[in-house]
Amino acid sequence: MSSSPEPEVSDGYRRYLLVLLMLCQVFNYLDRQLPAILLPSIKKDLVLTDTQLGFITGLAFAAFYAVVGIPLGRLSDSISRRKLMTACIGVWSLATASTGMATSFITMASARFVVGMGEAGLTPCAYSLMSDVFPAKRRAGAFGIFAAGTPFGALLAFVGGGWITEIFGWRTAFIALGLPGLILAALVFFTVKETKRGNLEGMQDSGKPPPLSEVFRTLFSIPSFWHCCLGTSFTGLVYSCIQAWVPSFLSRSFGMSTGEIGSWLAPGVAAGGLIGTMMGGRLADRLALADERWRGWLPAITTGVGSLLGAIAFTADNWGFAVVMISVPLLLCPVHLPIYGSILQSLAPLRMRGAFPAISLFIASVLGIGIGPQMVGIASDLVRPFVGEESLRYALMLVVPFFGVWAAIHFYLGGKHIPADFAKAKRQNS
Repeated sequence: MSSSPEPEVSDGYRRYLLVLLMLCQVFNYLDRQLPAILLPSIKKDLVLTDTQLGFITGLAFAAFYAVVGIPLGRLSDSISRRKLMTACIGVWSLATASTGMATSFITMASARFVVGMGEAGLTPCAYSLMSDVFPAKRRAGAFGIFAAGTPFGALLAFVGGGWITEIFGWRTAFIALGLPGLILAALVFFTVKETKRGNLEGMQDSGKPPPLSEVFRTLFSIPSFWHCCLGTSFTGLVYSCIQAWVPSFLSRSFGMSTGEIGSWLAPGVAAGGLIGTMMGGRLADRLALADERWRGWLPAITTGVGSLLGAIAFTADNWGFAVVMISVPLLLCPVHLPIYGSILQSLAPLRMRGAFPAISLFIASVLGIGIGPQMVGIASDLVRPFVGEESLRYALMLVVPFFGVWAAIHFYLGGKHIPADFAKAKRQNS
């Protein structure tokens, strides 16, 4: 280990990079979440079932997001992260815009495949770049600001997508909200620096990533990774089910329009998600000063409580109470995002800092983003003959609390292993 690492960037550049990456995450999540608010219009126009809609919002995106994520994560450990991220942003932005030209279930699903391929490259590149400019004790806070792009993206998707659809139609919404991402791609290419890996921590860079088999062997040996990965996967399942299906639930059960749904959900999505991600990271950093186990225990509490209280929304007989209760998991579930990001980067060897989040995203995408919305869609179609238009209510009532509690158990168990696993990783990186 080098005894006197030299800073490569100024504080001003750190702030600029963080804001730019957060904006990239805004559009990443905006383009991912946009179909949810448009589902009622898409369902009517293309005559699709809930199972097909669940595939479009879930597996169609998650399948390629998961599969392509690992090779892209490996690439981020070996080639220019700036160039890779630029290409990924361009791909998903163009694919989102092209979704507005879909004429059938097949063409829309194909466009979502490509969106997933592009978006898979952002997190590994962003995490790796941020780890080179923010020290370990400040990473959860920095990752919290980056993760704040998630609720802002959902806010733009709900409000912008809802009202553009109301006025101009769902096809225009995809085009109008997809193409601006190309501007971000240009900013990344021309303004982001390819900083030296590990210099901030005085780590010696071998110059090439280890074999993938070694990456998996390393992951298999870390108990806190597996528990926290499953915790974040099932938390993501709860969050993606709520965001994918709640607009349709409010439309069917209470007759709300897309513009009304977007406007009323926006405060909970934006304020809740912003507070959850930014304050969650900072709170975890403070609690961890006394006991590192809080990096697992804090999301165990927030996910468990949030999912149980959120499930009450689907028993409501008026839309106002439903919207208020839905905002609870939208506030508490995102708390895990910056904390989990900091856990991954603290556990990962230098040239695995792209591969670790990529493999994690593979697991979380399949279990959370992919299976969750699909599971709700299938359940809704199965109970529809018995409960009619209220089928989504019962499907969500079952899935959300079950997987939320399951996630909390894994976070708690992961927290118990974190101190020993962090100490082992620190020794190996020395």
